[in-house]
Amino acid sequence: MKSKVYIATITYRDKDVWQSFSIEVTAKNKRQARDRAWDYALFTKVIGFRSIYSVTAFKHKPGEYLISL
Repeated sequence: MKSKVYIATITYRDKDVWQSFSIEVTAKNKRQARDRAWDYALFTKVIGFRSIYSVTAFKHKPGEYLISL
């Protein structure tokens, strides 16, 4: 099975302020993309497990631009 590019958004709470960020993830399916985003949040960004509110992922289509505010 071929890998696809997903955009994953992680929403978390830091010092009583809700924050979120998006990353590009290469994965075989949506579940694997969410798992990789969880790993990134926990081990790279060092966000506490209980601080993470949600992790979502959707397939990134070629030619589509991701706009971040």
